Amino acid sequence: MRLLAELKRRKVFQTAAIYAASAWLLLQVAEFLLQMLEVPAWGLKLVFVVLLVGFPLALVLSWMHQITPHGIRRESDAGPSDGVLEPSRAELPAPSGLVAPAPPVTDCSIAVLPFANMSDDPANVHFSDGLSEELLNLLSRVQGLRVVARTSSFSFRGRAVDAATIAKELRVTHLLEGSVRRAGSRVRITAQLVRASDSSHAWSQTFDRALGDIFAIQDEIASAVVRELEVKLLGKAGPKAWPTDTDAYAHYLRGRHFSELASKAGYEQAISELEAALAIDPGFAPAWATLGSVYWSGANNSLINYAEGARRARQYSEKALAFDPNLAEPISLLGYFDVVEGVDLDGGMRRLERGRELEPHNPRILTRLANIATRRGRLEDARRYCDEALHADPLSPLVHAVYGNTSFFSGRLDEAEAMRRKVLELSPGWLSGHFYLGRILLQKNELDEALAEMRREQSAFWRLTGLAIVHHALGEAEASDAALNELMRMPTDGAGYQLAQVHAYRGDVDTAFQWLDRAATAHDAGLGFAGFDPLLGNLHGDPRWQPFLERIGVAPCN
Repeated sequence: MRLLAELKRRKVFQTAAIYAASAWLLLQVAEFLLQMLEVPAWGLKLVFVVLLVGFPLALVLSWMHQITPHGIRRESDAGPSDGVLEPSRAELPAPSGLVAPAPPVTDCSIAVLPFANMSDDPANVHFSDGLSEELLNLLSRVQGLRVVARTSSFSFRGRAVDAATIAKELRVTHLLEGSVRRAGSRVRITAQLVRASDSSHAWSQTFDRALGDIFAIQDEIASAVVRELEVKLLGKAGPKAWPTDTDAYAHYLRGRHFSELASKAGYEQAISELEAALAIDPGFAPAWATLGSVYWSGANNSLINYAEGARRARQYSEKALAFDPNLAEPISLLGYFDVVEGVDLDGGMRRLERGRELEPHNPRILTRLANIATRRGRLEDARRYCDEALHADPLSPLVHAVYGNTSFFSGRLDEAEAMRRKVLELSPGWLSGHFYLGRILLQKNELDEALAEMRREQSAFWRLTGLAIVHHALGEAEASDAALNELMRMPTDGAGYQLAQVHAYRGDVDTAFQWLDRAATAHDAGLGFAGFDPLLGNLHGDPRWQPFLERIGVAPCN
């Protein structure tokens, strides 16, 4: 059997079939030509003998060589990455689930690397990082330009990696890099546009200006990059930065930095810095938009009362749009609220699509669209949005987390597990990360491993939720009761869906429905996955189940 498998792998059978068919065709052509040229009968026999002798040679060559993307290689020389060329077909995610189908690399693709902080004060790294991110945001508004998101491009900080390697991993043809030196009221910025193919500079320039000119410098750099890449703009003018007070801008950049940490401390520091920026410039639209996103993140991770966090997220997003109606982030977040809360389904989708039109590669917008597609039972559409988000930000823990949920609800448990493990690899402190990995292991009936993951969860809320469920699965009723009782002593606002999960899994159907009703009243975003959630499986036979799903507008599990 192993010999048969090896013959198939090396395509010996395929070579034999192709050779036989080609030989037959060649004999037909030879017979016709030899008769026309009046060659004696031995001519055709000679052709037949040559083809006959060539047959075993072709099989030997097939056994000893491979056709790879790098040409014909000896079998012993072909590395594991060479791979035998197959007939063209649509690519699927790699078996590990960690790499989505790769987009074609075009001249209109770029990654903005974190600009080096050359200032004497190490604290200015927030300023240099913020400048890099603002340039990234400006370029992401250009139609036809694929810009890799911050999480992935910033992951190369401090690593001795050449431009070609970075570009290959991020699948871009150009890199924007540089340095920032800030001294008092002056700033010197050096920017370089690098071709990944040969590490040559397509463009470079140094700006030595007053700090108040920072926004004009950003505009100049973005416009120069666009000119060099010859990208068709969305309109007649290049992207423009939002000018503000320089102190407000410094607070804003620090707030952006802390918001990316995805931790309780980062959440609190982000709010403090963004509020400081808005105290100086109450009309600074990007700061309002970022503050809204931070409050929404806090609500989802039980860092703030859920209803209060959602209310503030909506309020601050609306404030941002009052100052700038073309900011993609608040437009999409408000659209997401409209859909999840059942306020305006059609209008919410229009807002989301408008946000996507403004920033087509924004991973937060794409993951919101994926969540809504899942809510509607369109799991393949959800996977497509996740693929797009992973192309835009291949090292984003958020994207891997949402992709993991989509894979889980699609029944692709191995892929879901790989995605969730990648989340924790990229961000070990990711709140709820171990809970969701434990939930996948529970579904795979790997109960001891699931329990270990629940115990590793850093968030007390998610840890107790997971322990109450997994201890019950293990038949450890006392431990399950203890975890649930401790969970109930925590604030339950915004926790209705998770408490419904625990009670449903433990078989307390009536209590589970009571918590689902409370979750529906609070417009809990978790309800969007109720129709696919195996933790609610004990509710499916109850006559209240289908009417409840219809009431909240969620597709049932097929």
